[in-house]
Parts: sequence; C-alpha cells; structure tokens
Amino acid sequence: MFGGHLDAPVPRWATLAEMQEYPSLVWHLKNTQLFEDLAASELEELSRITPYKRFAAGEIIYHMEDPADALYFVREGMVKISMYFPNGKEMILGLLGQYDIFGELLLLASERRPNQAEAVVDTTLIVMPEGDFQRLLQQQPRIAMKFIQVMSTRLWQAQQWQAEVGAFDAPGRLANLLVRLAKDFGVDGERGTVIDLNLTQQDLAKMIGATRETVSHCLARLLEYGAVKRRRAPITVHLPRLQQFLDEASE
Repeated sequence: MFGGHLDAPVPRWATLAEMQEYPSLVWHLKNTQLFEDLAASELEELSRITPYKRFAAGEIIYHMEDPADALYFVREGMVKISMYFPNGKEMILGLLGQYDIFGELLLLASERRPNQAEAVVDTTLIVMPEGDFQRLLQQQPRIAMKFIQVMSTRLWQAQQWQAEVGAFDAPGRLANLLVRLAKDFGVDGERGTVIDLNLTQQDLAKMIGATRETVSHCLARLLEYGAVKRRRAPITVHLPRLQQFLDEASE
C-alpha cells in the first residue's frame, strides 16, 4: 500500500458526465472553510479555475521536492501526508479527509514540496493552481485572513502533537492517535467507534515514531484495558476508556 518513490500514473481530469454524479463544484467550494463566506457569484467565478482531479488508491499526488504549483481541497476520499528521510524511512504526518486543505506550503519561498501526498483510497480533489491562488489572496483580503486562520490552526495542531509526543510513552502516543482518528474519521458501531481506514500496524507506527512490534504490544495493552475492542483493521475503540487511559498516563 505504501510503496517506494515511484512515478505515479498521470491523474485524469473528471469529465463533465462524471462531475454530474456529485453536487455542483460551487456547492463543494462553499463547504470548504476557506471559501464559505463567498457569495454565489464569486463561487461561480472561482469554480472556473478549480477543476476536479481524480486519483486512485495508492497514487502519488505529489512527491517531496516537486514544484509547489497548486493548492488542494479534498472533495471525497482520503490523503496521507508523509516525509521520507535519506535512510528510506517514512514518517506519516497526517491523514486528511473531506474538505480538508493541503499543499498550503506552496507559498514558501523554496517553491518545492517539503512533504509527499498520496491518495489512501480512491480520492477526488479540487485543485487551485498556484498563480490563481496568489491572485485570489491579493483580490480577496477576507480569504487571505481566512487562510491565515487555517494555517494558524494547522500550526497549533502540529505543536500540540509535538508536545504530546514528548509527554507520553508509546502506549500513550498510540492512545492519543486513536482518539484523534476516532474523532476525525470514526463511525459508531455495535462495539464502539470504528476507525475504518485500512491502517496497518506499520502505518500506526509511522505516525507515532515507533516500531511495528511496539505498536503491536501497545494495542494488546489497550485491548486488555478495554480501550480497544478490535486491534486489526478496521480498528474499533471505546473512546471513554481511551480517554481514561490517557488521563491515567498523564498523572
């Protein structure tokens, strides 16, 4: 699922017939945090420069060091953001779902991607070219302010996660991650909250800076505690018990 640094197949633009399977592009733009305050006429104009792009599960959206040439909005599906190091190791920085924004670092002076984006499942993105986005920020100060708010929230989340990584041992970091995934992507099931993301133990390890063996032991401990009801995908968790585990770990 998470292969090496290979050239991805060229993604295709969605045809008009395919786009008609969904609500209008204007509707989707309105539901993104960045454009929610725009008027219908402004959204109509914006939709002319933000087409859909489709990626199959496992396709690379962009590699590290690729030109930063577009901003992306997740219309449907899921995207994994990662960094690869010279020794070949991967660190998963996050998973993004519907209406999330990524590729925002295109405004950095280097104009190169500092991370890699990959479609975890079949994914449809709304794409805004870098030049059009720059002009939009100049013409629409309220969007520029909203963009600053979005980026400030992203920075705060990254700082919070960094602090949590330092504050907890591996079981605590895993419990914290599962709480985040359950709140962002979980659905109610008979035994608890189901995190149906097809994540392997190796994937979880890459997200908390641990080994697969450590994650396996941590899941077994959380299962015994009653915080995890099923430790293989789709992982099922008991959120109150997870939170209780974290509370005890922080004492």
